[in-house]
Amino acid sequence: MTTTDPIRARFTRFWTIADHPPTDPQCFIVPSYALKDATRPIRPTCAEIDLAVAWWRRFPDAMIVMCTGDNQQLGITNARAMAEYAESLGVPTNRLIEEDRSVNTWENLRYAAEIMDKRSLRRPTIVALDLYMRRVVATARKSGWKDFAWLSAFSTGEPAHGIKRFQTYSRATIFCYELMAMVYARLVGWA
Repeated sequence: MTTTDPIRARFTRFWTIADHPPTDPQCFIVPSYALKDATRPIRPTCAEIDLAVAWWRRFPDAMIVMCTGDNQQLGITNARAMAEYAESLGVPTNRLIEEDRSVNTWENLRYAAEIMDKRSLRRPTIVALDLYMRRVVATARKSGWKDFAWLSAFSTGEPAHGIKRFQTYSRATIFCYELMAMVYARLVGWA
């Protein structure tokens, strides 16, 4: 990842991990970062979806699994709002799967793995925010995922609905949250 922004370069060197691009993915797994309201994902989530869709265009037989239930109490699952956004970008509904039960990263990957097993999907590619990717990959590995790839999306922060407003307010708050979330994930054995 090349950048001329010195702050982004410091984050990249210190915290983010290099992408491990897919060669022949059967599915893209996109865990939600958050929703702005009941109809719109925040910029980081949109960046994840945009990247997944760009790669899906290279591999149009792949499925895109949008992950996360209604963990913000908006009356809609994050997966549904994410799928609607992907549809607006031209992804047909028959290429989208909504994982709508999870409320955290560990569950995102657990329920996505169940979907992959049920549909015999192999070679998944996780698409997540660059500051979130270290924790997602660590959680996937701890959960026993093998033969998977990952792609990092870059985005500025944007306040989300509810308590997630503080988590997603800016790249600095996302970074601080991810540091704490990684410590927590290690304490509880998720990463």
